[in-house]
Amino acid sequence: MKKWRIDKDNKVPLYLQLKDLIKYYIATGSIKDDEQLPGVSALGEELNINFETVRKAYKELEKEGLINMKRGRGTYVTLQGVVLSRRGLRVREDNDPKVILKETVKALIRDGMKPAKIKKIVTKTLEEVEQDATHETIIFTECNLYQIQEFAKILSDYLGLEVKPVLLKDLKAETENVYKSNGKLQAVITTGFHINDVHDILRDIPVDIYVLIISMSWETRKSLRSFKPPANFGFICRDWESIPFWENMIRDEFGADVKLTSCILESKKEVENILTSAEALIVSPPVYPELKKLAPPGIPVFNVFDQVDTMSLRLIKDRIYESM
Repeated sequence: MKKWRIDKDNKVPLYLQLKDLIKYYIATGSIKDDEQLPGVSALGEELNINFETVRKAYKELEKEGLINMKRGRGTYVTLQGVVLSRRGLRVREDNDPKVILKETVKALIRDGMKPAKIKKIVTKTLEEVEQDATHETIIFTECNLYQIQEFAKILSDYLGLEVKPVLLKDLKAETENVYKSNGKLQAVITTGFHINDVHDILRDIPVDIYVLIISMSWETRKSLRSFKPPANFGFICRDWESIPFWENMIRDEFGADVKLTSCILESKKEVENILTSAEALIVSPPVYPELKKLAPPGIPVFNVFDQVDTMSLRLIKDRIYESM
């Protein structure tokens, strides 16, 4: 269940807190495509903040192509209705490729073309498209090595195309290398958490940017819920600033009575205390590989994001093949 909250004592502006919370819910699939968000006034009243603060957060999200504010109808998520693109937003077409091809073939036959000739044309066209694809680069980018390697492989297997893993800090240099070698940057894929970063880095480059939705899997949720309440969990991530956010998310998911001790990986003493006292560890993706090595036998380690949303995979595949 989604909970709307902001921290008025936090130095981060309220509209940015709300914006990041909505992006988190979209990125993890808690808020679905075409789902209506609360009204500006209603959400402002619920959070006890000025409705203009809510409107500002919504406007920022609309600029990024994640929501659509329809006058008189409400505000809706548009994750699958648009492509986040430096070329501009494009409306998704839901036509079946098989139907399109079938109608094209029928039209050619009606115009007098023989089926054998059509088959030759289709075969040659496919060969040309495959040849062109070998000179196109698709990148998956994130801020940590573990995620870019894992998700780039998942994307490569699903798309049937090579997807290059690139750290966010190296994205600008990598895109420049693509163009210097006379290649084409076909698409950049990232998670919802880094859309702003990728847009900023590629602001002058005409390339489509796609969102890959990641979340905690049902298997992980089931395993964590199997601990007898009040469960004693440890949470470890990379930076102190994100800890309050994650603690709220974990308590929303597994109950307010969860005993939760948190720290960052660099705090060696706190990490050691958690490893000797927690029943289970919940960790962010950047620190997951190292915590798997550090955790003593018998203490399970769970990644907060260990699942890729299949619907977002299908959307990305549709769009990439449409653009070939």
